[in-house]
Amino acid sequence: MATQEQTRNDPSNRKSLPYFIQKVRLQSFHAQQVFERGFETYANAIFSLSVVLRIVGTEDQAREVEGIIDERLNKAFEDIRAEIARLEKIAENNGIEFTGIEYSSPKDIEAKITSPRAVRYVGLVREFDTLVSKLDTLWLSGVIPDSNYSASIYEWKRRLLRLAGAIRTIANRAMIAARKKEAAGEAKAEDGATSVPEAIDAENAATAA
Repeated sequence: MATQEQTRNDPSNRKSLPYFIQKVRLQSFHAQQVFERGFETYANAIFSLSVVLRIVGTEDQAREVEGIIDERLNKAFEDIRAEIARLEKIAENNGIEFTGIEYSSPKDIEAKITSPRAVRYVGLVREFDTLVSKLDTLWLSGVIPDSNYSASIYEWKRRLLRLAGAIRTIANRAMIAARKKEAAGEAKAEDGATSVPEAIDAENAATAA
């Protein structure tokens, strides 16, 4: 948690910055939960990378880290869409149509968009909502057993929330590295400052452990 001194010294607090509110209806409880637990974490991290890192670091550093983030997001979109296509094929083979399913408590959520990449996580949650609806239809139709249904929901929720957490870790380490480099005036200071690439390598190692 940031101290009052850190908050005052954050360059982003000295500016009037743009944002807009994106309203999205999420049907499933699981997608609602992923948004509630993951979006703010992700959006704050992306804001730090998009805006603050360019203030305390360099453009090259920001682009390098953003490239890593984009790769992870692209992979998540590819995998979730591939899973949706797989479920659609299962439904086709079993003569099931994805129509008529309803939810007891859909929710209209409001996402505060403070950087372009924040929209992408909202899009990912919407894709997950679609995925859940297909799983729900196949489960209610008796095509997917209870154990497979529960495991699939759990693994996708876990993956999307871990993605938000990993991006927060990347952002934090990149910011620390940039500030140390700025203070030291060189890529590797005598006090042990870490460069941005080394910070990312450390995060990747921690994630794999």
